[in-house]
Amino acid sequence: NYTALLPPCRSAKQTQAGTAQIGLAGPRPGAGQADGPAVIPPAPNPPVAALPRIKALPAAVANQIAAGEVIERPASVIKELIENSIDAAATRINIDLEQAGLSLIRVRDNGQGIHRDDLALALKAHATSKLRAFADLAHIASLGFRGEALPSIASVSRFVLTARPAGAEQAWAIDNTLAIRPAAHLPGATVEVRDLFYATPARRRFLKSEKTEYLHIKAMIRAIALSHCHVTFTARHNEQWLFRLPAFPDAPEKRILGVCGKPFVDQAIRVDIKKHDLRLWGWLGHGEAARSQSDRQYFYVNGRPVRDRHINHAIRLAYGGRLAAARFPAYVLQLELAPARVDVNVHPAKAEVRFAETRQVHDFIYTELMRQLNAPLVAAPGPGPETKTGRPPAGKAVRDSAAPYAGGLFRAGGGPSIAPGKDCLSLLDGRFLVATIGQAPYLIEVAPARRLLTQDYLARHYAKAAIIQRPILVPVSVELDADQLACALAHTDIIKQWGFELEQIAPARIMIRAIPARLAEADTIALVKSLLRALRQDRDQSAIARALAAHSNDAGYPPSGEHSRQLLREIDAYDAGRGATGLPWRKLDGATLSALIRR
Repeated sequence: NYTALLPPCRSAKQTQAGTAQIGLAGPRPGAGQADGPAVIPPAPNPPVAALPRIKALPAAVANQIAAGEVIERPASVIKELIENSIDAAATRINIDLEQAGLSLIRVRDNGQGIHRDDLALALKAHATSKLRAFADLAHIASLGFRGEALPSIASVSRFVLTARPAGAEQAWAIDNTLAIRPAAHLPGATVEVRDLFYATPARRRFLKSEKTEYLHIKAMIRAIALSHCHVTFTARHNEQWLFRLPAFPDAPEKRILGVCGKPFVDQAIRVDIKKHDLRLWGWLGHGEAARSQSDRQYFYVNGRPVRDRHINHAIRLAYGGRLAAARFPAYVLQLELAPARVDVNVHPAKAEVRFAETRQVHDFIYTELMRQLNAPLVAAPGPGPETKTGRPPAGKAVRDSAAPYAGGLFRAGGGPSIAPGKDCLSLLDGRFLVATIGQAPYLIEVAPARRLLTQDYLARHYAKAAIIQRPILVPVSVELDADQLACALAHTDIIKQWGFELEQIAPARIMIRAIPARLAEADTIALVKSLLRALRQDRDQSAIARALAAHSNDAGYPPSGEHSRQLLREIDAYDAGRGATGLPWRKLDGATLSALIRR
């Protein structure tokens, strides 16, 4: 009987009286107090504003919105115009600027020009000569293709485009009003942009000082000039010369010399590596060429300057410990691959790309650059100045044809290595380093020495829980058997203390997110499996350190300049602290040398 659960009914008088007792209503207008309280009517709902109908944006507003994505500052305008000129097969590009591009940007080229009937289309959004079908997006080989730059620039400036195709008798010009008129012009095109952002003053207020915008323009022109050595670039700012870079289609090193300077070229390795359908070539600066800022890092994908965190991580990882803290490597590198393997349509300004196989590209760059930086030292390779005996003159550097600007000791296969000095002399047979430590000459067997010193580092720092980790930007996944996985889950704290970070991502798979910085060049998967094997066998700390140190030469043991100097410092500290015997290095004093000769 559910009625027993209901509250008793109240009469209307009781309800009114109860309401009056709690003071929710006062007397009704015009009624006596004896008549009881009045009931206040509910407040009317606020009026609902009528929603506007959907309409298409005016073309000018749409272009100004697009300009906010494509045009960040004057340097962005110049970049878009230069890329259009290069796509038009120009071999000469002249740039004139006033007030860091705010008053005037004029880009003139000798390219293919634009037909008169196409001028109006050139100022319409998404009109392009580089795409015909959706499938073309998978094979983009040009620098620009979206068809947004010119209409966006024209919507926020006083704009004039003048063009004359090769073979045409007359040039024609078009401005913001889409009025076309005859003009005088050599074959090619000129884009003149005045009063940038005059139509969007709010955008103009966000620009930096004239000096800052000027520096952005200089950096942008340098970046494009380094990847298109077949084009002559001239640039003037406020009637003063900014750049005069002649074309060097067959000698790109001369363009590098003109833009980056001789100190960079002297300290850089020329690299040219092909593997499958990937090619990496350019100039890789030594640790000595490192800078306090990242202003000399130029990386290109199919000729397009890009920023990519995976590429930056691979390059930084290849340098390893060769760079001091707060120092940045210097390089000019070009990556070439099939257009179908890279998506350039992920950023409005085309400053970023997405690779179809990011891990493969990352590992290719890291492995090959590390191999170049670790290439073996030789005292005198290749052709060079010779005396009548057919040998290089004593005391003079031998120049390698593959590295015409480098001196000192060289790597086998081209490129400079350690500059001659008091610490490193030569590498013998790819295994033994002859060097001075303090004032004494030493003979060092590199691979065993590196293993021993790495083992000593790991054992000492494990006891203090001070092994430095190196995060892996693109983590590595590996499948484990049941015993390995159980071991990884049972020893998480110990594994972390050894400098590793592992995460289970599937019933039989883990992700390797960090390894010891000391073993950054090791084979990551083999290194982790060695650690798990040692933990399953319940080996002591010394044995685990020895198992991990065995991977210190996975990348090949011939040392680079900075690696060699670090090796010598550690040998010096090891000898001074212990004075042990039977080590993989020996001091070459007179008695030792005499004994070796007699033997």
